Amino acid sequence: MSNPRDLFLQLLGEMLWTERTLAFEALPELRCDVTAEGLAQAVDEHLEQTKEHAARLEQVFRAAGAEPSSNLSPPAEKLAEHRKQLAANVPEDRLKDVLNAAAAAATEHLEIAMYDALIELAGALDLGDARELLEENRKEEEEALRRVEDELGKLVQAAATARATAGSTGPGA
Repeated sequence: MSNPRDLFLQLLGEMLWTERTLAFEALPELRCDVTAEGLAQAVDEHLEQTKEHAARLEQVFRAAGAEPSSNLSPPAEKLAEHRKQLAANVPEDRLKDVLNAAAAAATEHLEIAMYDALIELAGALDLGDARELLEENRKEEEEALRRVEDELGKLVQAAATARATAGSTGPGA
């Protein structure tokens, strides 16, 4: 990339790909794998937000004077593939929910980092309207991260308690 605008549009395209893929593939697949009620609600709520994120990103493209286009985001693609591979090998629902919550948190961290870069670039390029839209998406991603991390803590505690309880009533107890 030869200038900040080119980098901005490249990253913006990757972010649009990420949000579209999350909205129409990854989050619906994740939701099908989730059994814990709290995590399911968090995924459902964030799925609706993610659809809005994609629409806002299309507006950001237009604010930057470009037509919306999406570019494959290799890190986001790898995170989704990794979650699927691991989940296929975890037979216990409780542990699969822990894995799913951790994978969701990892994706939120990636999205937040990408939004941070886009927000800084939008500021440097004097794209005030675009920056506001990006900041709105980032704020919702941060809220989703907090929610999924809260659920992850609950799930880990429940799994640990279940293991301790099973261990105290199992053979040799």
